[in-house]
Amino acid sequence: MELAHLIEQYRDNTDAVVVEIDARGDRREISHAALADLAERRAEQLRAAGVRAGDVVGLRAPNSIDWLSWDLGALLVGALIQAFPDDFPVDDVPAFTARHGLALLVLGDETHPGDPARPAPDTPPDLHSLVYSSGTSGTLKGLRISRRGTEYVIRRFIDSFRISSRDRHLIFLPLANYQQRLSVYCCLWTGADLVLAPYQRVFAALRAEGPTFLIGPPIFYDAVLQLATRTGGGVPLGEFLGGRLRFAITGMAPIRRETLDAFGAQGVRLLEAYGMTESGMIGWNTLEENRPGTVGKLIDPDAVTFLADGELLIHRPAPLSLGYFGLDRQVAEETFRPDGTIVTGDYGRLDADGYLTLLGRKKDVIALASGRKVHPGEVESHFVGVPGVADLVVVPTPSAHGLAGIVTPTDDGDAQRAAIIEGIGKVNEHLDGQHRIAVVLFSPTPLRGDSAFLTANLKLSRTAVAAYFAQRRDSATPVA
Repeated sequence: MELAHLIEQYRDNTDAVVVEIDARGDRREISHAALADLAERRAEQLRAAGVRAGDVVGLRAPNSIDWLSWDLGALLVGALIQAFPDDFPVDDVPAFTARHGLALLVLGDETHPGDPARPAPDTPPDLHSLVYSSGTSGTLKGLRISRRGTEYVIRRFIDSFRISSRDRHLIFLPLANYQQRLSVYCCLWTGADLVLAPYQRVFAALRAEGPTFLIGPPIFYDAVLQLATRTGGGVPLGEFLGGRLRFAITGMAPIRRETLDAFGAQGVRLLEAYGMTESGMIGWNTLEENRPGTVGKLIDPDAVTFLADGELLIHRPAPLSLGYFGLDRQVAEETFRPDGTIVTGDYGRLDADGYLTLLGRKKDVIALASGRKVHPGEVESHFVGVPGVADLVVVPTPSAHGLAGIVTPTDDGDAQRAAIIEGIGKVNEHLDGQHRIAVVLFSPTPLRGDSAFLTANLKLSRTAVAAYFAQRRDSATPVA
């Protein structure tokens, strides 16, 4: 797969389609060939506006065929798209274009020219795009996306999941997130159908459009389970998802084992994967090699190094990103080391068969008053399977002398709560002291599905959860 030759793959494809469903539910469909015509017209518009190879074109707009046409048109010109999230503030347009060095800014249906007297761009030949990624803190970081890294990830994905013209992919996350553009390029290269739908229309789109593969965060699959169960006596998951699904991929945050097992019990292949916009994909489960509870086998075992404490370092010839932009150099080098190593900030371990289990984020490590450090994700894994537990999140007690568990029971009655406390106590008996849960606070709803406890990119904010426990600690129950 090569971006330079992408249009040659889809220009004459009149069989494959791109579908756009807007927030009102209106549907628009065009062929890949018609999309190529649109892209070429956009390229003409860009050239007429004075956009040259290496220039930066800002794009902030909702998911649409037009979004794709600007992106693909810029690719034909050799310009770079700087993709801004939908909520990125643009107050003073001339000041905004000058601050970001834009040759042109696309805001929804409007275009705004940049500075015509700007100097000729000095763009690295491997630079493809400028994007933003939010980490666990929710703070946006600008990333310079690599052409080679993009091509590498797409090639591996096509080979590992056998993507072909028989496939149909549904995208409901913003195209400003680079993962979604990887999926777009993948579909155009292989001749697969592509459906764009806003999140508020995604469940109707699933059944109407019949995708063969999906990519989404854990909260989406939790919602699928809940809605499928409520619909007309319980619609089978496969039917609720359109009846054609070959596989679904979950990533971006840890998923509950109960969710994985529920999908598996109904014959729907929900596969965990792990990657970063900084490095690209690191590991994934596939249809042939899948071990639930792990994020799969390493895609490039030789590119991964484990530090003594289990933190993963990545060093590959073609990482997805060339580094950050607009960030202090010292801060940037905490992730992108001068020697090309990418520091993930994630802890993990490989089992004897080569499957990777993530233990948690470095910034989430709990330092106990004893001086011992524990990974909350690893502690939580010990309690998977305790009867009656729908969700469990581990945080330190305010004094840091022990661990607390915030538990959502499957049935919030007194008998159920007592059984859960007993079950956690039995697991504690087989654990080292620093891994035991000392007290339990019950929550009627899972915190992992509550936006108050999620970061901007739908990852659990353990800081917010710890504050929640601290406010309610008097209601916690000791575990004997």
